Amino acid sequence: MITAATDRLQRTAFLCAALGAFAFVVLRAFLVPVTHDEAMTFFLFVETKDFLPFHGGWDAGNHVLCTGLGWLAWKLAGFQLWALRLPSVLAFLLYAAYAWRWGLKLRTPLVRWCLWAALLGMPFLLDFFSLFRGYGLSMAFWSMALYELNAWLEKRGTRTLMRTLTASACATFSGFSLLTLWAAVLAVLFLSLWTRPATGKRRAMHTTLWLFLGLAPWAFAAAWLQELAAHGSLYYGLRTGVFGGTVPSLLKAMFGETSSWARWPVLLALLAGTWAAGRAWRRKPLDLAAWALVLSAGLLWMDVLGREVLFAWKGTLFPEDRTALQWVLPFLLLAAFALDRWCARQANAKWLALLLLALPVRTLATANLSRTSYWPGEAVPGSIFRAAQALQQHAPRLLTIGSYRMEQGVWAFGLRQYGLPLNTAGTTDHPNAGQELLLVEHARTPPPAGYQLVEEAPGGHVALYARVRPWAATLLLDTLVAREPSSDEFMELWHPPVAALHGRRFLVQLDLVLPADQGIATAALVVEMNADTTARYYEDVIVPFLRNPALGDSIHTVRLTPAVPPDATRLVVYFWNAHRQQFGFSGRLRVFAVRQ
Repeated sequence: MITAATDRLQRTAFLCAALGAFAFVVLRAFLVPVTHDEAMTFFLFVETKDFLPFHGGWDAGNHVLCTGLGWLAWKLAGFQLWALRLPSVLAFLLYAAYAWRWGLKLRTPLVRWCLWAALLGMPFLLDFFSLFRGYGLSMAFWSMALYELNAWLEKRGTRTLMRTLTASACATFSGFSLLTLWAAVLAVLFLSLWTRPATGKRRAMHTTLWLFLGLAPWAFAAAWLQELAAHGSLYYGLRTGVFGGTVPSLLKAMFGETSSWARWPVLLALLAGTWAAGRAWRRKPLDLAAWALVLSAGLLWMDVLGREVLFAWKGTLFPEDRTALQWVLPFLLLAAFALDRWCARQANAKWLALLLLALPVRTLATANLSRTSYWPGEAVPGSIFRAAQALQQHAPRLLTIGSYRMEQGVWAFGLRQYGLPLNTAGTTDHPNAGQELLLVEHARTPPPAGYQLVEEAPGGHVALYARVRPWAATLLLDTLVAREPSSDEFMELWHPPVAALHGRRFLVQLDLVLPADQGIATAALVVEMNADTTARYYEDVIVPFLRNPALGDSIHTVRLTPAVPPDATRLVVYFWNAHRQQFGFSGRLRVFAVRQ
């Protein structure tokens, strides 16, 4: 263990390392542009206040605890990206505190410091402490839950039990991929309650806590997850198994491109750690370090087997990359505590701990303040927005903008963030729809001919292009449109006779005012073109992307149609109010015929 002579130096060194990592997290929270998942969470759950289970939309992207804390920060600080990310940033402090506590249980200094370095500098995970997503919160609470569970098994304290139950619930309500591990934790607690001697009163109190702080919220979360599955919202995952799919996807997310053989060292380390855990189990009584070995191995295998059973039974997909992050912590603990025990018999075994430094080395090698490691193409910086605004200032009307679908929400969020009166991006047929401006991910889609580069993001992952020859527009229709707030599902705006429109393209411009008291509707503006029952073109943009409260609660947008094909029988522009919310509007509709 740690001697008194080195304790202060060690504390100071760890504090400096943790503060350095925390400063990096804070800077990224302020500087990294918003990602698609963050933007969608804000528009669909925070702004609408519909984030509570069984109340809002059916989407697994709603990490309930994170979303709720983000909503609170938004109400207190206003529309600020850093405010939405603040709960995740603060969660790093909890994560670092428990990293410190884990390390103190290791006897070998080199193993201890390598574990601390791996935990504080973990690639991929570190990104999420700077983002408005639940994974950072989830891993902080998961580390707390694991530590307190080990402490409970060593010494049965009521407060320790409460911390274990509370942290497990918070971890899962920040990311539902922990539900099966939460069940395993509850099973371990239940067995420990009824297999160890205790007074009747104390056992009754602990059982009551287990029921109300453990089983009841777990059953609620399980019911919620079941409903998400019934609504088709558990779509993210793999069908290729734990070692055939999950482990390679996680390694790729953490280390970039990896070879197919990389999973085998992971499996070998897991088997070696499991063997060490079995040896520790046979030596009673177990201290916290021994329990860390036994529980890390046990929980990992229980979750792996549980995932296999769920897939065979209900077709539940296996975790993929970020939804498997909860396995990294027990795996690292298993490796570190197994090595620590080995060092008691073979001192040179400590050098194997240096392998853990691959994690912080990867983080240092890829560190930046401009994009995430997993979604670099979604990082649309302020410079691109400013470049688009400069082009817009010299245009006679709103310029049309095209983007990849994962950038549409990012663009809409940026318009709010910077208070810019630019158009909402369209995604249909991108990048070949003929939009006047294009957001292009170079790694995904090269720009088509006839466009020139305007601005490029740091790192070159995303760039803004403009048409060399802009569209010329001739006004065909200028009319007023209005609709009293109602829950009608379909509200038509323009439905012309299509026979005279074949071969022509159109710009549809809407300038609408929304009633201030109707709330935040999630209806969609749809441009649809059909040939009898066959769809020829379909574009939908949700109202939260179109409205900009900073410029007044209104909608100002221009949508570009493709050339109407000869067999088209229907062209219509309408609002689709799928959730039958109260929705109304009033304003102006203009239609332009366009040509080069």
